[in-house]
Parts: sequence; structure tokens; C-alpha cells
Amino acid sequence: MTKKDKIAFIKSSKRKTHVYNDLHKYNDQQLNDLIREIVQGLVRESEIIANAYINGYR
Repeated sequence: MTKKDKIAFIKSSKRKTHVYNDLHKYNDQQLNDLIREIVQGLVRESEIIANAYINGYR
């Protein structure tokens, strides 16, 4: 992914809005770390939703 792609992904995630204005100052590793944090959050939310769905049908 290019730096432009990474910034577009972060902005499209609608998370971490406090960093949007400074994203161009981030280096590649910082952008990667931020993307990793966003994706881990999405995975956690998905697990919570899946567990709630499963438990609702037991």
C-alpha cells in the first residue's frame, strides 16, 4: 500500500478522527501501527457481535 492508500483507509474507517489532520506527518511504520490498531478493533467488535448473536440463540 502506498502512503496515500494507507491514509485513505484510515480516514474511511471513521476512527481515530483526532489524527486525521496530522496523517501526512506520520511515517510508514506509524501508519501501519494505526491501521493494525483499527483492524484489531474491528475484529474485536465482530467477535462481540458474533458472541451476542450466538448467545441470543441459545
